Amino acid sequence: MIYPYEWADNRSETYQHKFTNTQVFTDEKLDLQYTILDNRRLYFPKTWTTDKIREYYFGLQEIEQHPLCPHRYLSEKFTIDDGSIVVDCGVAEGNFGLAIVENCKRLYLFEPDEVWMEPLNATFAPWKERVSIVKKYLSDTTDDMNITLDDFFAEKEYPNFLKLDVEGYEERVLLGADKILESEELQKVVTCTYHKADDEQTLGALLRSHGFATVPSHGYTLLSIDAKPPYFRRGLLRATK
Repeated sequence: MIYPYEWADNRSETYQHKFTNTQVFTDEKLDLQYTILDNRRLYFPKTWTTDKIREYYFGLQEIEQHPLCPHRYLSEKFTIDDGSIVVDCGVAEGNFGLAIVENCKRLYLFEPDEVWMEPLNATFAPWKERVSIVKKYLSDTTDDMNITLDDFFAEKEYPNFLKLDVEGYEERVLLGADKILESEELQKVVTCTYHKADDEQTLGALLRSHGFATVPSHGYTLLSIDAKPPYFRRGLLRATK
């Protein structure tokens, strides 16, 4: 994914300076490397090199969390309310969850990739009583590897905030959350809309049919891996009731 803006230009002196000064540390006890995010440790897989971690982390924090980035999940007006129950679907390293964990009454991290299990458990160890790491795909069906949000929360307190970044499967996750989307508890949803050409229209219509008002994030992404227009796409939709 490409962000066609000056602040994302990796040739600039500011970009290169920040990248070079991105620090990576080693936890000798766990034999894992980590970076610091908001004074908290964000761990990475054992197999990753220091250079790979530095490049990955820099892209997450300096690019995707830039105030003007189309991929930035939260904004000044779209935030996590204190005491919220939050679902993070498509967690990877967990930077989103780590940034908001102190605001959460409960945080559910859905990440099926085994490579992230050890670092996620290390990252969220200080909050293990309020954080659940779920090694399943969220979908519109429930089986050995998949589960719907409605089934997962059938006997649990419903979430207040839902974040989706699942490589084009966002619609399936929402289709499996009909009861939760209709509930009074769920007040905010943020979902990626750049993976498929019609995601902005399809996901927007689905959310609005459940009573949400939707607003796209700032700017556009430029895709180089998808042959279908539009090539400039909105990064996210933020939805509120």
